[in-house]
Amino acid sequence: MIDWQKTASGVIGEVDRNLPADADLVTRKRVLRVARPWEFASTSWGKKVWAKHSRKYLEKFGLPPLKAKAVEQHLSPLERLMAKAKGGEA
Repeated sequence: MIDWQKTASGVIGEVDRNLPADADLVTRKRVLRVARPWEFASTSWGKKVWAKHSRKYLEKFGLPPLKAKAVEQHLSPLERLMAKAKGGEA
């Protein structure tokens, strides 16, 4: 059984060790794309894990971080009914 997290970290760590310290972001992206094991390209879970670890690695070298998602206040159907009964918006 493959440990997706450890495998992705290991492969990316190996790529980092083999790259020169002054490598630019474009080069790092290209090398990561080439070094990605087939398991990480052929399964949905593998793609998610690879993307997460790649992004974390590339952010250290200038990739802008993703914007934080806005947290909305979600109400359950029961809470919406209760708010509507009190005269509030739902």
